Amino acid sequence: MTGDLRDQHLTVGDTDRRDLDPSLDRALIRNLRDAGENDDAALSPNTLRSYQTGWRQYRDWCRGRYLEPLTGHPEQIATYLASLVPSDDAAARRKISTVKLRLAAIKHFFREAGQVMDWKHPAIAKQIRGLARRNPTLVRQDPVAALGIADLEAIVAGIETGGLRGLRDRALILVGFAAGLRRSELVAIQVEHMTAVEGGYEIWLGTTKTDEGDRDNVALIAETGTKICPVGALNAWLDRSGLQEGPVFRGFLPNGDLRPTALSDQAVRLVMKERAAAVGLDVRRTQRGGRTVTEQVRWGGHSLRRGIATAVAEATDGDVKAVQEAGRWKSAVTALRYVESTRRVDRSASALVMSAKKKDT
Repeated sequence: MTGDLRDQHLTVGDTDRRDLDPSLDRALIRNLRDAGENDDAALSPNTLRSYQTGWRQYRDWCRGRYLEPLTGHPEQIATYLASLVPSDDAAARRKISTVKLRLAAIKHFFREAGQVMDWKHPAIAKQIRGLARRNPTLVRQDPVAALGIADLEAIVAGIETGGLRGLRDRALILVGFAAGLRRSELVAIQVEHMTAVEGGYEIWLGTTKTDEGDRDNVALIAETGTKICPVGALNAWLDRSGLQEGPVFRGFLPNGDLRPTALSDQAVRLVMKERAAAVGLDVRRTQRGGRTVTEQVRWGGHSLRRGIATAVAEATDGDVKAVQEAGRWKSAVTALRYVESTRRVDRSASALVMSAKKKDT
């Protein structure tokens, strides 16, 4: 099979390209097309775009070497993965997370084509482990900073709310933090998805990364009576913008009018970076290894979700279930990572028994 696999992959909007037998019952034709659209909807748009990019890059690598992309040889896949982390070009090396994402893309398109491959074959499994061991600096990127309550208060206080943009950004940050939302979930909120309940809002998140689309997938935000109240910020934005339906968080046209479409998930990252920098939180002086260092702070859309998870972990003294509920994680293992991230040096064994600050007994 040498054609572009993308042409065989039905996506939403591509239904007219499928050639169906005209003798088929019209209702069956509609069912077949609906089935194809539902199949694509199982993946988020971001995931699908990432897979398409990964497959295209792998396919181009194969073509440049006169290789068949849909190979039956795991050694070929392993060789491609190795090419992503060349030993003779440090600048061209991809992070191990990128390598794994490229492998996931290849798996996806193999499945779409009905091509069988032993993905646990030693050639592939050992390649991933070997790349990680030989390139430890590429294994893990420093995560974005978790947005703490003090920083949240500082950022919100620095937002001018005399105009629509300030009202939108304040609501975006506070709702995203309070509900522990992923970027994709935050920008996907529709006015119709929100239900006013006693003490706040219930927000239906629709189909998400870990959900199958039932109405139980909701997040709650509460009135807090403080300057960082997410309900108050959301109401102020909706009242001034006049939005009554469609996307809650939108961009602006050059003339200042609201766009009809939702913000991109990347816009959440940009808003966080801009608002943090505006109040001087893009650079921080901190103690590391007994020395004071000045470092750049990595802010992003995930700072909101990571921030509420970390805050709940600290407020509940590491209650994994509370953190799990805050982030709506299906697995307690994921929540545990956020609990573990709150472990600080001042709670270590050496600090407890060797510190000059310990209480006299």
